[in-house]
Amino acid sequence: MERTGITPNSCGKGDGIMSDRLRHNPTDHLTNREVDRLFDLFNKIKLDLSDNSFPTRTNRLEAVENMKRVLEIHNYQITEYTGEEL
Repeated sequence: MERTGITPNSCGKGDGIMSDRLRHNPTDHLTNREVDRLFDLFNKIKLDLSDNSFPTRTNRLEAVENMKRVLEIHNYQITEYTGEEL
């Protein structure tokens, strides 16, 4: 089973976690381009998983890739699971 490690970016101050967006844009708003991209990705995720039966492996993996892109828009760093302890 393939897993990913998800780590939020650290701002480097204390133990707090802060995204780059919040650090550089205190209002923490998404740009219009990011919102459009998110709508596109969410539609693709729904399409990949909208099968009457269990979605195929190809569709599931495509949905995972799109979910990773959604998280990256929100400044999460995604790494592939290698089978070794991190």
